[in-house]
Amino acid sequence: MRANLRANIELAAQVAIALAVLVVAGVLLKRTVFPGPPNVAAMPPINAGERIETPNINWAQNKKSLVCFLKKDCPYCTASAPLYKQLIEDAAKRRVKCVAVLPNSPEEARKYLQYLDLQIENVQTSPLAPFKVTGTPTILYVDEAGIVRSAWFGAQTGREQEMHDKLVVLFDS
Repeated sequence: MRANLRANIELAAQVAIALAVLVVAGVLLKRTVFPGPPNVAAMPPINAGERIETPNINWAQNKKSLVCFLKKDCPYCTASAPLYKQLIEDAAKRRVKCVAVLPNSPEEARKYLQYLDLQIENVQTSPLAPFKVTGTPTILYVDEAGIVRSAWFGAQTGREQEMHDKLVVLFDS
């Protein structure tokens, strides 16, 4: 009886070890054979002083640009819509061009901006990584040379007025 119990325990332990080895081997195989997309979050975000290279935006013609990086399924983008609406209105009064960049399809981007009631003429649908933007929402103030003069990342909860005031000063400079 005791030998039987011991044999059953040894068998269960061997089966558990074999299963653990299979799981670890499967994970390693998946990571090496199918590595998946690059980890965008590991990229350093764009900072003030860096140049944005894009053929789709004419920085020199715009002179001053407010670039809003948004995404349809971003709850912070949706929650911050009233702030963006105010910024866009203030920018328009000061001849600052507004650009929206969304990684969604053109139709999804148009519908989302309409849902948020954001009136932006220049809407780009593009992955965010070429802009060195690692998440949404991201707001950039860019000069006529394509140099980022100011950047805000993530939700601005509790700092909306501060962000607004700093941008208005930049718009007027």
